[in-house]
Amino acid sequence: MYTGLLHTHRTVAYLFLLSAIALVLLAIYRRLTGASATDSKMALLAKIALISGHTQLLLGLGLYFVGPWFEQLTSNTAEVMKTAELRWFAVEHIAANLVGLVLITIGNSKFKKATDAEGKDKAVLIYFGLGLLLIASRIPWERLF
Repeated sequence: MYTGLLHTHRTVAYLFLLSAIALVLLAIYRRLTGASATDSKMALLAKIALISGHTQLLLGLGLYFVGPWFEQLTSNTAEVMKTAELRWFAVEHIAANLVGLVLITIGNSKFKKATDAEGKDKAVLIYFGLGLLLIASRIPWERLF
């Protein structure tokens, strides 16, 4: 079960990264050029990023509770906190990604409520951009590729 969850978690990560990066780049392009890309493209990318991000959260929580560090965390917390890799997965990875996903969720709400292109771009750049940066800072890149 652990291996299947891990592979699915990694696969959905690609979808999340591609959609979130494309969304932020499209917002930057619109702001710099004044181009009027259709809001439907941005809405689709925002929806894909949001859904894949929440799917990542659910898969990650599944991994968290069936992973090898959870048993160690519940039995010997001090040892987990002393070991950098275990602490990274048990605390830092999940906390940063959770905050990043909250930012993306807020950004999606603000994006949908914005009435003009400038407001939509601003919501994407601020919330999706910050959320993406936070999440990207805690991705185990060496394991992703």
